[in-house]
Amino acid sequence: MTTDLPPAVHTYLTTPKDEIGPILGQLFTGDAVVHDEGRTHTGIDAIRVWNDSVATAFTYTRTVVGATLWHNTAIVAAGLEGDFPGSPVRLHHHFSLTDDKICALTICT
Repeated sequence: MTTDLPPAVHTYLTTPKDEIGPILGQLFTGDAVVHDEGRTHTGIDAIRVWNDSVATAFTYTRTVVGATLWHNTAIVAAGLEGDFPGSPVRLHHHFSLTDDKICALTICT
């Protein structure tokens, strides 16, 4: 993984999925928005519910295969492999940041 990623993005991508819930408020702005699998999750509480549901539903590993940084944006390609339908898959994580925190995250294929 590139070490050039913004700290919030790096921490989000490298923290074990079952340990990230308690620190989401340190990584995301209070009004952050996450788009994943056709659903939108707005605010820390909703993002925590989304994260916890993914963390408990599946076991997977994530390997960053590339990243593009531009101003306050990081686009990260990652391979995911696990016990979820369609595994393995390559996902793109589009992070927007403000004040060094993630204000928006869109995950897509």
